[in-house]
Amino acid sequence: VAQFGVVIGGTRVNGAGQPDPNGQFLAPPFLYNTCVDRDGDGLLRTSRGLADILPWPDNGDGAGSPVGAPAFVSDALDECTRIFQRVDARSVRHLAIDPANNLWVGGYPLQPDAFQRLDGSNGAIFAGSTFTPTCGGFNGLIDGAGTLWSTSFFECQVLRVDGLPGSPTPICINLFCDPTDLELDASGFVWVVGGNRIARLDPAGAVLVDTAIPGGASFWGLAITPDGDLWVAARSQNRVLRIDPQTLAEVASVPVGNTPIGLDVDSNGNVWVVNNGGNNAQRISPATNTVDLTVDLGAGCAPFNLGDMTGTVAAQQTVPFGTWDVVYDSNQLDTIWNEVSWTDFVPSRGSLQVAVRASNIAAALPGISFVPVVNGAPLSLIEGRFIEVQVTFQTLPTGVSPILFDLTVEGMPPGGGPGPGPCPTENRRKPSSLLLYPEFDNRVGDVTVLTVTNTACGPENDVFVEFRYIDEEDCSEFDRTELLTGCDTLTLLTSAHNANQERGFAYVFAVTGDRDPIPFNHLIGQVMRVSGIDAFDYAMNAVGFRGIGDGVFTDLDGDGILDLDGVEYAMAPEEILVPRFFGQDSIQVPTLGGQGAFYSELILIGLSGGSLFDTTVDFLIYNDNEEVFSSEYTFYCWERVPLLEISGVFGNSYLKNFTNHAPNEILGASGRETGWFRINGAVAQSTTTSIQDPAIYAVLIERAGLSSGADLPFELCVQPNGKLLPRSLTGNR
Repeated sequence: VAQFGVVIGGTRVNGAGQPDPNGQFLAPPFLYNTCVDRDGDGLLRTSRGLADILPWPDNGDGAGSPVGAPAFVSDALDECTRIFQRVDARSVRHLAIDPANNLWVGGYPLQPDAFQRLDGSNGAIFAGSTFTPTCGGFNGLIDGAGTLWSTSFFECQVLRVDGLPGSPTPICINLFCDPTDLELDASGFVWVVGGNRIARLDPAGAVLVDTAIPGGASFWGLAITPDGDLWVAARSQNRVLRIDPQTLAEVASVPVGNTPIGLDVDSNGNVWVVNNGGNNAQRISPATNTVDLTVDLGAGCAPFNLGDMTGTVAAQQTVPFGTWDVVYDSNQLDTIWNEVSWTDFVPSRGSLQVAVRASNIAAALPGISFVPVVNGAPLSLIEGRFIEVQVTFQTLPTGVSPILFDLTVEGMPPGGGPGPGPCPTENRRKPSSLLLYPEFDNRVGDVTVLTVTNTACGPENDVFVEFRYIDEEDCSEFDRTELLTGCDTLTLLTSAHNANQERGFAYVFAVTGDRDPIPFNHLIGQVMRVSGIDAFDYAMNAVGFRGIGDGVFTDLDGDGILDLDGVEYAMAPEEILVPRFFGQDSIQVPTLGGQGAFYSELILIGLSGGSLFDTTVDFLIYNDNEEVFSSEYTFYCWERVPLLEISGVFGNSYLKNFTNHAPNEILGASGRETGWFRINGAVAQSTTTSIQDPAIYAVLIERAGLSSGADLPFELCVQPNGKLLPRSLTGNR
């Protein structure tokens, strides 16, 4: 654990005390200061801000003092470093100040760990203060009576400890699972949140209220405003709920940034939330139930901040500044951005600066550095579907604010030409977070070999992958989870991995150890099918869907469904294009005696609606002389259907004798006809709901006699209504 001082005001200078805006020192007078001038030179040596980290050489205690010893920080060059102390607790989460202004520290490395009391003046660990309960350590506080309270995430309990500091008496209180944050109300009662539940305990630990909040999910941070209202961060829903403490009814729902975690209330009664996936903090006005200020904390910050984070300091305004930030979607991957122009007014005592960054994935923008731009000047190497523009306004306290009247960005698609078009198409051949395998076949005599590979190397890129096998008969699901280390590959027989289902399709996606879906665009895969003992059937790559989400998780709405909507994962294809089929022969099963027979099948997968829907698809079938014929076919969940069962138009004799075909179109095989076709979803229907233009996927398996082969189709445009895999009549959960 560490303690740092705060300094406000002063003048930036070099080591000689000469004014220097890039100097590493601050000269007094200061408006407020708790840092320490350790070398007595009259200056404070300290960081200039984000990413300016001063050295901490290991001359004696740079790695931290021994457990139990006073903490010395004289080796740290930054003089705002006050205390650094190693403790017994691993994965420190619980920090709480007791009435004597000393610190209680607890750890939670996936289970409760040691608690210790540290001297608030120097960080020394009090002798005899260590105890290890069977719960607690995730997050907590100490109430006015000196009782310690701490949540215990996986134990589904709350720790209550009396008798501090001399004779602690831990008690574990059973509660709902995944409790995260807790707060005291004005009456000294303890409120706890987690999952979609809220509980209230009296000071003695009795559970008075334990209830689910309708529509709530993934509750983390909790704060209580002076009016007594409860404010809860719903992490997976990107919102903060305001809840009446008497009725526990939702008063307001405030949209906030990506993955809100911690909440706190400042001295003015405003609510602050930190967004773990958005690298910022936001202020909510209880008067309007809206966000009225956003503070960018820098790429990669990922603030967590359960507990107090709004200490009060009386200070005057120094250099006023603010930012305006906007993200624009071109709907075209790899868009080339070539100019930013604007109209502004900048007073003599102020400045206005514009910077941009771009990426094909919106959630990846916070990890990319902004590039300053000049008004109307050509840009260089700024490419991506999404462009983020940030304008920074700054003036002196007595000055006039700069004004931005308008701003324009200009771009073009890869290779030039007109601007980004209305029909973007995804590249399914890139490493992705979600892989769709069009078929597995575990029937007797058939073997399916499935491979998934992690293309990211190094131990920091270890990832869990969840397998979901979907059965053709009833769309039921069978799950397995495997660990892929960096640059690891896993190849398996699906019959050994899933002995419960005969045939269907599968998908694999990256998850955390808690099985939360995450963006991890490093997975590739392939499926191979062998029919009979040694007859190779086909092999094809898996279909890749890039993970997007908020940069941390993909299931943003917390419904447990993987949405192929361009928000959680890349969108599903709008239309499937199959470049060729051979005219089909009217036999049902190819045999050794009919080696020249063509008998192709089409795999169809429903990607909208889910397990309670039938999907009807429209076909446009073209012969080899540009004639077009239409047909439709209805299937449930997944089906591998012969082309002739879809339409007789696929028949070789029909194409040859009843269409205006081109003679001798196949050089060297004049008796065989060819064509191509396109497929689009028409409607998906349950007993209560119809979904127009549903998303689908399709793969043609071509067979001539005992030989067969397959390849992924082409795609045209994308659509945002794909889902894997709803199980309701409405098709949305």
